[in-house]
Amino acid sequence: MRFSELLDRLAYPAGELIRRSFERVGFGDVDELVERSPRDFLAKLAFLLNGEQEAKFFVYMVAKILEREHGVLIDADRWLEAFERGDAGFVRDWLGRLDTLLR
Repeated sequence: MRFSELLDRLAYPAGELIRRSFERVGFGDVDELVERSPRDFLAKLAFLLNGEQEAKFFVYMVAKILEREHGVLIDADRWLEAFERGDAGFVRDWLGRLDTLLR
């Protein structure tokens, strides 16, 4: 599942807004960036949201919404940590799982 698609499923039109915002400021394809370098995504999101804490909160809340509203057993702290450390494998793995879990 693409990250922007996940955001749209959780809170439409969040994915579209993030996608357009990244394109508008020249950051490129948000989905490609999340899968290639979650740390760079987090840094660019912090720029757009005017703060690192805001960006971290946004990423953390994605996992919390998955847990609470969709029953997905994902560790929100570990999810955020993957973005902070640039653990692209962890993020890609979860996006792949979510493609099945949210269908």
